[in-house]
Amino acid sequence: MRRLHLSELLDFRPDQGIIRLHEQRVVILSAAAMGLLRKELVSMLGQETTRRLLLRFGFADGYHDAVNLRARSNWATPIDGLRAGAMLHTLEGIVRVEVQRIEHDEKTGRFEEEVTWHDSYEAEQHLHHYGKGSAPVCWSLVGYSSGFVSACLGKEIYFRETACAGQGAHYCRAIGREAASWGAEIESIRADFQAGNLEQEVERLREVVGLRLKELDRRERLLERRERELNLLRERINRHAAARHFVAGSRAMQDVLELAARVAPLDTTVLVQGESGTGKEFIVRLIHDQSPRAAAPFVSINCAALTETLLESELFGHVRGAFTGAVRDKAGLFEVAGNGTIFLDEIGEVAPTVQAKLLRALQEREIRRVGAERNISVNARVVAATNRDLRSAVDAGTFREDLYFRLGAFVINVPPLRDRREDIPPLVHTFMVRAAARMKKDVRAVSADAMSALMNYSWPGNVRELEHAVDRAVILANTASIRARDLPPEVLAPSRAQASDATLDLHEQERRSITRALERFDGNRRKAAAALKISTVTLWRKMKQYGLS
Repeated sequence: MRRLHLSELLDFRPDQGIIRLHEQRVVILSAAAMGLLRKELVSMLGQETTRRLLLRFGFADGYHDAVNLRARSNWATPIDGLRAGAMLHTLEGIVRVEVQRIEHDEKTGRFEEEVTWHDSYEAEQHLHHYGKGSAPVCWSLVGYSSGFVSACLGKEIYFRETACAGQGAHYCRAIGREAASWGAEIESIRADFQAGNLEQEVERLREVVGLRLKELDRRERLLERRERELNLLRERINRHAAARHFVAGSRAMQDVLELAARVAPLDTTVLVQGESGTGKEFIVRLIHDQSPRAAAPFVSINCAALTETLLESELFGHVRGAFTGAVRDKAGLFEVAGNGTIFLDEIGEVAPTVQAKLLRALQEREIRRVGAERNISVNARVVAATNRDLRSAVDAGTFREDLYFRLGAFVINVPPLRDRREDIPPLVHTFMVRAAARMKKDVRAVSADAMSALMNYSWPGNVRELEHAVDRAVILANTASIRARDLPPEVLAPSRAQASDATLDLHEQERRSITRALERFDGNRRKAAAALKISTVTLWRKMKQYGLS
């Protein structure tokens, strides 16, 4: 048949901004724009629904083209119309069609056509946006061919793609047959082209998208509300810290307060870790004061200050006659705390037997008094603190791993003063004003050389040591300004021994301190423990840990 030319098909009316094809208005869209539209459809509706939508779109497009082309052309046979359709698709720039074979028996109605598609814009755009696919992707082309041939022959004809450039093939191949020849597959093929089913699916997806948008909007409002609540909580915590003269200007301490603010409203066990004198107890008290349990009791106990038996009795209570001196029933701190908070300070010093009972209290939310036969339910929130590395203690076998994970549901690490030196000047000023008022002295400033010495010192005792150093300086100051000579000697000129100790491992420093204390008191453990400010039980455990006899 004679080849068609685009000028014969299209009626260009540039003065009106109109292009017509067979008296129907058409528009020219770039392949990139169609590719973006396809991508948006896949994002909104999913790939399967988009496939069916584009099949139906292509079917309608092909059917209308065939009807209009047939009205303007004199086809000797329907086969001429099929070849005209292939040429039209090529002229439109959608794909270059090469008809491989056409078999048509008018008597039996059998039809089969095999085509090759070169440079499919659909495959090109799919590769651009998604890369190689696992299934054929020329959905609108399959729909167009099905619609065009169905209009030409006046019966149901459906095409399927057997190879696709979108899968990595060199070109696309498709085969079309009348409905009966597809056998058992025809039901699924018809379902793909059914507009009613597709409309229902799109409507269902629209409802799902609508519900998701509502849920997203609800979550955004909830997030905004929680952010406002968190900001209010931050403000309250900053006011709380300022009222108690707790300096937290450094980024590190602001992060600590942020963690405390976030965990305070939650009923979570908290473990506060940090060296002695860093402000752990303030953080613990802040968590209680900003929690829903603030109106309930806050009870604390130093686990390192009591022997194993006394600690067990203090925590869990005892009944009369449980041991010598137990003349009456006594409630433990878990009971006394009620719905409040129990603070376990120096939790790393607890003996193994007490560790086991603590674990049960945390797991089962119940305790048993010493010497009692029944359990008591408890509801206190547990917050613990330690200046030891509990993870290392677990590895060394001196602390239960299961208890560590129970206590460490939320860990806050308070940095030492040497790691937040920007807090030193405001801390010095706070301590100076407080000490001057207490001692009724007119001390209002710190000299540059004194502040330099304070900034350069390593502060092994952290904030507590700094406060004592400033108190001493205020006592010794004979002018309105603290001078370097008013500071403790170790701050001005750390001894060679101290400088050496600072480089030693913390465990080695601890071992040396215990050894010196024992030597000083000729092996008297009670006096050595008192000098070290630890219990005799802790001293015995440390001696065993470091192999000291």
